[in-house]
Amino acid sequence: MNPTRHSVSYKVWNFIFSLFFLAVLVAALLEMKEVRGGFLVEVSPFDAIMMMFATFRITRLVVYDRITLWFRELFVDRKSGFMTVIADLLQCPWCIGIWAALAVVFAYFVFTWAWSVIFFLALAGAGSLLQVIANAIGWRAEHLKKTTEQL
Repeated sequence: MNPTRHSVSYKVWNFIFSLFFLAVLVAALLEMKEVRGGFLVEVSPFDAIMMMFATFRITRLVVYDRITLWFRELFVDRKSGFMTVIADLLQCPWCIGIWAALAVVFAYFVFTWAWSVIFFLALAGAGSLLQVIANAIGWRAEHLKKTTEQL
């Protein structure tokens, strides 16, 4: 267990990051209101699903994919509370998911070009989800096969 996670510094940085997220959220809402002329009223189901898959893909990219491992490893086994909080954040799909959702929704409502990026990420996210499901089915089948062979 990392003793840094029990330090006051770690807890303070967690609190600071929580406040930072709230500040970014409020700033994003105000900017979306300014750009759109009002707050979010509705999103079509298709667009919501596309944003959901885009958020899923960004989350997997940051938290799990090998291509970003080098970045995650920059923060692992550090002694400072700040670096440990960053390492924990980068390994937490729930944490990265909420940041990714904020970025996707903000981009969707503020930048006209963002739809193309969101659509691309959504297709990649759907493909990634199908691969995860296929792997789970395959692993389950292999487990059942080995269990049956042992009987």
